[in-house]
Amino acid sequence: MWKRFKKHKIAFVSLVLLFLLSVAIIFAEFFAPYGLNETSSYSYAPPTHIRFRDENGKFSLRPFVYDAQPAFDLNTGRTAWQVDTTAPHYLRLFIRGSSYRILGLKLDMHLFGAEGGHVFILGTDALGRDVFSRLLYGGRVSLAIAFITALFALIAGSIAGIVSGFFGGVADMIIQRVIELFMTIPNIPLGLALAAFLPPDLNPALLIAAISMVIALVMWANIARQVRGKALPLRDAVHVQAAIALGASTPRVLFKHIFPAIYSHLVVVVTLAVPQAMLAEAGLSFLGFGVRPPLTSWGALLQDAQNFRTISLYPWVAVPGLAIAVTVLLLNFVGDGLRDATDPYLS
Repeated sequence: MWKRFKKHKIAFVSLVLLFLLSVAIIFAEFFAPYGLNETSSYSYAPPTHIRFRDENGKFSLRPFVYDAQPAFDLNTGRTAWQVDTTAPHYLRLFIRGSSYRILGLKLDMHLFGAEGGHVFILGTDALGRDVFSRLLYGGRVSLAIAFITALFALIAGSIAGIVSGFFGGVADMIIQRVIELFMTIPNIPLGLALAAFLPPDLNPALLIAAISMVIALVMWANIARQVRGKALPLRDAVHVQAAIALGASTPRVLFKHIFPAIYSHLVVVVTLAVPQAMLAEAGLSFLGFGVRPPLTSWGALLQDAQNFRTISLYPWVAVPGLAIAVTVLLLNFVGDGLRDATDPYLS
């Protein structure tokens, strides 16, 4: 399977990019130049222009930035940023900044920063917080919820699907009616209704788990229907009937003959369920029913881009939407590669 997966170039490159993104998100305290809620006086500052030439055309091997101060323009009614070209602030790697804790250690080292100045790669929000730093911190929550949701939905859907497909009878009828009930209710209203019951003062860790459970309740029915479709023909397979005739116990038949035959399909289902869960979490947080402060996610960050005026004046606040789109695209590419790698009928 791994050899066949590597032949799928787009999927392999997507997997590498997802790995790099995951490393940056997991160690966001180090890769982000600022803290999650670290504010400044630079409200809605545009992305910092990184330079290699000064105003006189002199080239510098070390990249640098100029400081800028806001000034209200009475003619246009907008904030103009006046660049101070007299004092360049050089960028450097492994610079000291705000302290943080990671792996039980208290550190203050960041991957990059500006000496004596500020560098905002993706600009700032209304409170002067660095959008790039919050993007890394928010990605940690978004990916955590997406993977936990996919795990919950996979466990519930697999159990319900295997029981329904293998045992049949009354169990199959009851489970299928419950599945149809969940599939007939629109996902967004169901998720909003379930999320509305979450207490406002819930612990952050419990909030992530609760949101994951809410989204999993919306997603598990589709997975259960797919697993049932795979388990039905296996129930009447010759090797399964032979195992039953030889006196094999039900757990042995399920874990020795049924589950191994569908695990490759479950791998593909997980890779496709993760982006669905990410989009669901982004929708809930965007509408105010998901992640709450002090936590943030890509969906919660998009709340700043809810009106056209903000997007037209400060388009960089919509960057989290681009992060969601790119990550979902990478996950779908990996899912396509896994689907081809696990298909026994493809050479």
